[in-house]
Amino acid sequence: MTIKLDIAPTNDRELVLARIIDAPRENVYRCWTDPKLITRWFSPKPWTTPRAEMDVRTGGSSLVVMASPDGNEFPNPGVFLEVVPGRKIVLTDAYTEAWQPS
Repeated sequence: MTIKLDIAPTNDRELVLARIIDAPRENVYRCWTDPKLITRWFSPKPWTTPRAEMDVRTGGSSLVVMASPDGNEFPNPGVFLEVVPGRKIVLTDAYTEAWQPS
């Protein structure tokens, strides 16, 4: 079975990444929107994700904090640009709350 992703950048400043994951869409959505789940998988080992906060709605904020093996924390604030519950998430870390550039 071949699946074609029909996703393309809308301008020369946009980067689109797409991946097919053999899992129910609702589960993938939950892994990206449930802070308890994000802290389990987001960072590559030996790094960790000690904290995640999500306001999952269009215009809502996100904060994912990664920690290096020596304990230094790296906050990654962002904004949800589009949310279709259970189906779609568009987010960016180029902005923080109230559309402030990061």
